[in-house]
Amino acid sequence: AGSLLSAAGLSGLLGAPLGGFLVDKLGAKTTMAVTGTVAAIGLMLVPYALVLTNTLTNNNESTSGIPTWACFTGAILLWSTSVASCGPATTALAQEFAPEGSEATAMALPRAAGDGVYLFAPFLLGSVADLANLPLGSECFVAGFCGLLGVVALVLL
Repeated sequence: AGSLLSAAGLSGLLGAPLGGFLVDKLGAKTTMAVTGTVAAIGLMLVPYALVLTNTLTNNNESTSGIPTWACFTGAILLWSTSVASCGPATTALAQEFAPEGSEATAMALPRAAGDGVYLFAPFLLGSVADLANLPLGSECFVAGFCGLLGVVALVLL
């Protein structure tokens, strides 16, 4: 678990410059749509990776020769790198839409909105996790689906 958390932190160091590059080349809104979609897919893959990890075990390797932890780790790293890549885009988009003289306030908005998610996401995802007959990791799938809804809302903006 510690190695995975460290790797997720490292993905932030790699993802943020990648996000800045993408914003410069594609624009903030396109970068947010792409990285948001990839992050959502990463989260939605978690239950599948957990099922694969739990069912295809043969001496710590799946039947394909891939270590069982690799699928789960890959999904988490895909998610965390994409989230980090989205950071520069949210800041750039906030700056782009900021009224003249309110740029600093606008730059605080993405952070405040992200923190606001922490008010309701634990309750929603905890409720999903408490449902009896859902596969392990279903709450990650729901979070990814909500992320896709956010991407759709952004595209319609």
